[in-house]
Amino acid sequence: MRKFLLVLALFSNFVIFSQMPGGMGNMKNMKDPKLGRVYGKVLDANTGKPVEYASVQVLWFSKDSLLGGSLVKENGDFAVDGLPSFGQVRVKIKFIGYKDYLQKVFIVPPDKVDQDLGDIKLAVDDKMLNEVDVVAEKSAVVLSIDKRTYNVDKDLSVKGGTGVDVMKNIPGLTVDADGNVQLRNQSPMIFVDGRPTTLTLQQIPADQIERVEIITNPSVKYDASATGGILNVVMKRNNKPGYNGMVMAYVGTGDRYGGMANINVKQGKWNTSLMYSYNQGINSTTGFTRRTQLDSGRTIGYFNQENVARMMNIFNFGRFGIDYNIDNRNTITLNGMVMGGEFKTVDNQKYEILDSEASRRLFGDQVNNQKAAFQNYNGQLLYKKTFPKVGKEISMDANYNYTTSKNGYLFTTTTNFDPDTIDLPNSYQKNKGSTNANQYVFQLDFVNPLSDTRKFEAGIKAFYKNSISSNETSRATGNENSYEKDTIMSNRYVIDDMVNAAYVNYNDKLFWGIGYQAGLRFEQSYYAGNITDKNQKFSYNYPSTSDDILKSLFPGIYFSKKLKGNNEVQLNFSRKIQRPNFFQLMPFVMFADKQNYRIGNPQLKPEFKNISELNYNKIFSKGSYLASGYFRYEEQPITDVAYPDPDPAKTNVLVNTTINGDNAIRYGLENTFKWTFFKKLDWTINANAYYIFIRGKVVPTEPEVKAEGYAWNAKTTLSYKLPKGFTLQVNGNYESPKILLLGVANEIYSMDISLNKMIGTKWIFNATLSDVFNSRRMGTHYETPYYIQDLSRRRESRYVRLTVTYLFGKMDASIFKKGKQMKGMGGQEGNQDGLDFK
Repeated sequence: MRKFLLVLALFSNFVIFSQMPGGMGNMKNMKDPKLGRVYGKVLDANTGKPVEYASVQVLWFSKDSLLGGSLVKENGDFAVDGLPSFGQVRVKIKFIGYKDYLQKVFIVPPDKVDQDLGDIKLAVDDKMLNEVDVVAEKSAVVLSIDKRTYNVDKDLSVKGGTGVDVMKNIPGLTVDADGNVQLRNQSPMIFVDGRPTTLTLQQIPADQIERVEIITNPSVKYDASATGGILNVVMKRNNKPGYNGMVMAYVGTGDRYGGMANINVKQGKWNTSLMYSYNQGINSTTGFTRRTQLDSGRTIGYFNQENVARMMNIFNFGRFGIDYNIDNRNTITLNGMVMGGEFKTVDNQKYEILDSEASRRLFGDQVNNQKAAFQNYNGQLLYKKTFPKVGKEISMDANYNYTTSKNGYLFTTTTNFDPDTIDLPNSYQKNKGSTNANQYVFQLDFVNPLSDTRKFEAGIKAFYKNSISSNETSRATGNENSYEKDTIMSNRYVIDDMVNAAYVNYNDKLFWGIGYQAGLRFEQSYYAGNITDKNQKFSYNYPSTSDDILKSLFPGIYFSKKLKGNNEVQLNFSRKIQRPNFFQLMPFVMFADKQNYRIGNPQLKPEFKNISELNYNKIFSKGSYLASGYFRYEEQPITDVAYPDPDPAKTNVLVNTTINGDNAIRYGLENTFKWTFFKKLDWTINANAYYIFIRGKVVPTEPEVKAEGYAWNAKTTLSYKLPKGFTLQVNGNYESPKILLLGVANEIYSMDISLNKMIGTKWIFNATLSDVFNSRRMGTHYETPYYIQDLSRRRESRYVRLTVTYLFGKMDASIFKKGKQMKGMGGQEGNQDGLDFK
């Protein structure tokens, strides 16, 4: 019945997107917000010198109502704020001795609210300048040459949530039991505002995310290690003159509660924003492990374990930003973020070990208590310079990030023998760990449009990260106060990670109007790990010899063709690299539980991926359709495997490690369709079907293992505008079983329902029921010559969340100066730049 209802929701349910402030559904009931801005530089057409004190007027297109104005400064700059956020206006520039200049401008949110009119040259002769139209429109789904953009600010179900909640609803993305996001069954890199981040999606408040850009096959402008694509989380940023902000609070089942407040102030050359959020929640979940031990096909025993866990998470997030416009084309930005969090987990495990006859021989309990905390501090200094030539710009930024974290574990194990029910002394294991990391990033990018069809891009990047971590493990038996250090599992390690890169990109058009982008990226990488207390080291450096040069070059080429009827086709190719990390490489033991342990593989090599895509996009009057066929050939893929401990006395213990497979092939077809019915119903559906082939050796002395098969997933969002200003949204998700090297991942299905109500233009009320059927559970099934195992767990259970949001602000061009009159506007009197034009 549940699956039937889910399928019904995936393909037939009726809902619509929410009405947020500024949304088209509310425009008739709101005053037109004054957030538009035009600026530029006025020069003499003959001498090129600034025309100081020339008057600039902005008028409605169809009438002579004055919307705003200013005088040209000594250096020729002018700027007019406080204009309507949508519509067509006229910019009129006048000065004695020059002929009037008139330009039509379309102000269209969000990309064309803030417009640079470039260098405007006033002519001395009597001939009127031709009018210039500036027009821009934004589609709900935007397909450019190397990325797709999904606007998520109207998603009702994520209010009061985190970035993970946002990703659950984005077409083409899936989220696993640990909150890790996958794009087409691959792990993408997470960016924030176009730069790599150390933040996890769980640490980013959903209400601060404006949109998410999905880059499935990144160009050479991005890191070559982005093998699984890039998710660029674009944070909300103030572009409105005056002040505005919001206060939000939520409460939910499972002790979920939190809130957020932010304020933005834009005055003159300064733009300042400040935000703080707090959220916490408790998840009570269950899981199990059931394993059958095999020897030459014969059952030799069983291991069963039931888990009941209670996890409490607390997050604090603070963010500030300061923009200073030196002039119309030079801007300095200072951003800062402060994050902190605490995690407390109690995992109660009941286990039993049975013999080949299924008679219980050993049973007991293990209680895992975990406490962890982290602080993260980030600072960014950004400089951006634009030019009169549209699209030409230089950007430079320096980024520093400091992270510190501590964790502590206590494992208490009670063991009993059957049939005599002999109690053994309790055993205790205690772990204490800490990490301190410093990360430095410098990046410089240059873009120069050479003509209407040709563009040149180039850039450099330097990345360096140093981290120092320690882990101390001690054990005790019987007496909890008699701990002895476990020297095998105790480690102190230092990691140095460095990547220096440079890239060039060139855009142009071929015959038949086919556009192309060809580029090449060079990356020099150095990685060193040192376990200082055991004198174990590992490092790699590419390129270290001339033979390694090809391993450091990453080409990319992209073709696009716009067809009649709002159709576009794209074809692209690129080569990427996935480098093994410290924990995959270093051969020390990392504890999992009584029947598992993990160890690194120092022989692990980088994985190379050759990626190709064919995309087709069609824009209709009421919707859009996007299809993407993709192919990946992976050389020596990095793969997680598990096999019995070689020690004959520990054959029931699994060794978890990472190996290089011989090769892997993945291909698939992804489709996204969006349609609007009757102006009240919006429907978005995404379906992705793919094939996986992978092979490799789990144990070096044994035959090669192969795995192949098809899998698919589907996701839908429907929302419907109900009477009296209510909006209903339903999200459905299904993931079929998918192939692993030694088994299969189980199917996953779920549904969320949200109801939204906006009162006036200030108050928003929202209710969300997450995981309606409480069915969002992850699991795996493995079959090997050594064991058969089923494992199941979940990240969170069903919950209800209620959210209240209050919006405030005044869209004045100046919040400090009012009532001043501007003169010299061609004989007219009006409000000076900085006033509230109404």
